Amino acid sequence: MRHDSVIIKTNAYGLTLILNPDIPFEQLLDDTGKKFAEAARFFRNAQMALTFRGRPLTEEEEIALIDEITANAKINIVCLVDENKESSEKSREAIDEALEKSKYGTAQIYKGTIKNGMRLETEKNVIILGDVNPGAVVISTGNVIILGCCMGSVSAGAGGDESCFIAAMTLLAREIKIASYINRSAITKRIDRGDYPVDPKIAYLRHGHIFYEPLRSTAFEHMDALSAGSGTEETQERNNT
Repeated sequence: MRHDSVIIKTNAYGLTLILNPDIPFEQLLDDTGKKFAEAARFFRNAQMALTFRGRPLTEEEEIALIDEITANAKINIVCLVDENKESSEKSREAIDEALEKSKYGTAQIYKGTIKNGMRLETEKNVIILGDVNPGAVVISTGNVIILGCCMGSVSAGAGGDESCFIAAMTLLAREIKIASYINRSAITKRIDRGDYPVDPKIAYLRHGHIFYEPLRSTAFEHMDALSAGSGTEETQERNNT
């Protein structure tokens, strides 16, 4: 194992992996597993955010590294943070606070894009490390956090909990449902490559309306204090079926 191939650093939100850009990825993957196996006793089922630094990675390489880490150390990777994206620090803070406030326990993590025709259902909070494409469906009894572009149909609080929320790095969902309230988008494109700027937002329910605002830690204060006449209201309909 090359000791300079992978350097592990801790930060306020979790771990940063500094990756040597000059060695083959397969060696890097093997060295990552060995490094985390050596340090496994320090983590002890910790929930952490993860940031990669030092070399560009494909989505498949990121997933392979996460699998190698979780296979060799008792770590729950709750989100993957791209430090080059705008507002990532505020988004990390908001995600941390969201999970702390949740009544649904730890989050289920789905690694990869949910494509057209796919359906993901869970009774836990869910963190999606990828996009939700048009034609894809996500349904959660708890909260939904998407670390990518959301363009499909997403339902939070599916058991009727009106305190649940939906958050995404880019929130352009065709349909959002919180408890029994629905907001449908007027966008009807069947094919969408998702080439949109990162603009983290959160959607939540107050007084029978779905509101949207920028995703930052103060958003949760607004959710508690919101009155009927404030926030950014979108057209929605009550599902009476």
